[in-house]
This record gives sequence, C-alpha cells and structure tokens, in this order.
Amino acid sequence: MEPDYKNYTVDELCEALDSIDKQVYPARVESIKAQLTLKGYSEPVEPVDEELEQPEEEKKPLGPAAQFFSVLIAVLFSWFAFNAIQTGSISGQRGREYTFESSPIMFLFLLSVDILLVVMPLYAVLKSRWLSPAH
Repeated sequence: MEPDYKNYTVDELCEALDSIDKQVYPARVESIKAQLTLKGYSEPVEPVDEELEQPEEEKKPLGPAAQFFSVLIAVLFSWFAFNAIQTGSISGQRGREYTFESSPIMFLFLLSVDILLVVMPLYAVLKSRWLSPAH
C-alpha cells in the first residue's frame, strides 16, 4: 500500500524524500516530487546526501609542563632500555629478572616496551612543536 502524499506538508514531503530508498521505491520518489511541485515548492527537490560530518578533533599542542614530563618519561625509559642492553638483564613483574639467555622472548618484549615508552613521549613532544602557532 502506497502512502497518500496529498495530505503531507511540504516539510513532511521533504523529509520523506530525504529518507526514502530511491532505488527500491522510484515510483514513490516521483510521487513525492510531483506533490512538492503541486504545493509550489521552489527549492531543488533532489535531496542532498549529506554524510554526517564528525567534528574535527581539535589539535592542541602540549604545554611546557606536559612537554617536560614527556621528556622526563622518555629519559627514564631510555635509561631502563640502555641498562637492559648493557647488563643483558631486565626486571619484570614482581622483581623477576629476565635475561636474553634464559627467556629471550620475554626479554625482547620488555625491551620493546621500554623502547616504545621512549619513542611515544618524544613523538608527542615533536608533534606538539609542529602544531604550535609559530610553525
């Protein structure tokens, strides 16, 4: 059963035209367009397919305190990584020591985590510097 578009207001017809599946109901689309024309609707009857725009994430540079803290974290974890490479041993959970000889996978995993915790804060500081208004 096809809806009776004669009783619809212009706003309701526009809403129906925007929400209808044009490929499944082409006859209904033509009927809505005809009713809009009869009601003297002068705006374009082709609906604009608007994708919902996500608000762009506001990019704020890190403040001086956050930059200092990030560099401090990077220095701390670079010391851990350097010490692990130098001694061949790295501390894990509950004070357990992992060496490359006894547990190479865990040693490399913990070393990778240390290196990641060096790179990420430094990346955040560099990215923040690039976003600053001076650039």
